Amino acid sequence: MGVPTTPAEAAPAYDDVFADHPVNGHPPSGSSRAYSAVPQDDVELQAHTHGEATPGSSIGPAESIAQTIAGVFRPKPHVHCDQCDVQLEARERRANEKHCCSMVALTFIAIALCLMILGIVVAKTKRH
Repeated sequence: MGVPTTPAEAAPAYDDVFADHPVNGHPPSGSSRAYSAVPQDDVELQAHTHGEATPGSSIGPAESIAQTIAGVFRPKPHVHCDQCDVQLEARERRANEKHCCSMVALTFIAIALCLMILGIVVAKTKRH
């Protein structure tokens, strides 16, 4: 239960272990479109490196702890660029899709409630 005295050997890479496995030797059966790669075009997943300074790139006196803490609350200047437009459009598109889905859900909930009330009214009138 102590520290191992011999150094541990690194594990082999995943591709080295499973590339020559018999299951991976032939393509999957069924539709080839089901296994196609999905494009990753979400622009907000990309790093925000456009038009912004890197943390270590400023040349000047070192900040004190109070200045560093105050700098957290200070807005950082950013030059507007085309990449910002693409990110804003993607954000607005997702917000619009979310709003649309919410409205459809609320519509179906309202229809279900109206049908339930109508059913209660019809059942009470038939009973009397």
